[in-house]
Amino acid sequence: MKKRISTNLVARAIVMAIVLMLAGPANSAEKSADQSSKKKPVNKIAITFDELPASRSFGEVDRQAVNYLLLETLKRHDVKVTGFVVGEYIEDSFDLLGQWLNNGHRLGNLTYSYQDFNELDPENFIADIIAGSEALETMLQGFGQKKRYFRYPYLHYGSTVEGKRAVREYLEAHEVIVGHATVVVDDFLYNLSLEKMGKVPDSADYEALMNDYIGHVLESIERSEGMARQILKRSCRQILQLRANRLNAVFLDQLLTAIKGSGYQFISLDEALKDKLYSAPEAYYGLRGVGYLEMLQLSDPDLLPAE
Repeated sequence: MKKRISTNLVARAIVMAIVLMLAGPANSAEKSADQSSKKKPVNKIAITFDELPASRSFGEVDRQAVNYLLLETLKRHDVKVTGFVVGEYIEDSFDLLGQWLNNGHRLGNLTYSYQDFNELDPENFIADIIAGSEALETMLQGFGQKKRYFRYPYLHYGSTVEGKRAVREYLEAHEVIVGHATVVVDDFLYNLSLEKMGKVPDSADYEALMNDYIGHVLESIERSEGMARQILKRSCRQILQLRANRLNAVFLDQLLTAIKGSGYQFISLDEALKDKLYSAPEAYYGLRGVGYLEMLQLSDPDLLPAE
């Protein structure tokens, strides 16, 4: 009798073990489904390029190579950007700019001469905006781009209340969208370091520069995220300002991979500007060119509109 009971208990234990084994994967799958449905929200960032068709430099600049590498990398990563053109830099490069539009990117303008607003009166600065816009207008109409974009050279929005207001009112009256930026990097300095290496740089120095530069950009993005959480109490849609130079042409592939690996989704400038951050009033009149979040942070509270 004892032997039969013992056998029954063993049989029940075996059945129970099998049931638990079969239930295990199902429960795990349910947990995985629950976890996947609670994924962290992806941060978003728009990529922009200044000084198209190519940044001027101390050395000779291969415009064809810079534009080809930038466009091919953007195509490979399926990223659409907005580029800001310096009218005086165009010369005979309309075909290069056409390639940007053919690839689905948007173009806006800086001023024609790329002069600093801090060194001009509002009337001359507005005249420079108009000249920069006219240099692109026929091309934009030909490609059917309806929206018009402008970015302040060096992110200098004006150091006086009157001057800043005059330019802002001109842009608003002509329905020009200002291409703000939140992530401002020193890519021009890293580009200078690359130029100093010559046309065939040492591979170890080249790789070290690439890692330093990508680290610098990622740190700048994180710093901007911290500023957003401090000012807005939330993340925001970031806008990264880069320049159309040799540095970004050769390192853009690794840079975009690193940004995406940090948890970012690439979006258009238009989508980024829908963030309420960019409609928040600011009253920054400093001489430094800073990102929009820092402009909010440094705004003169006495000059902000009453809430």
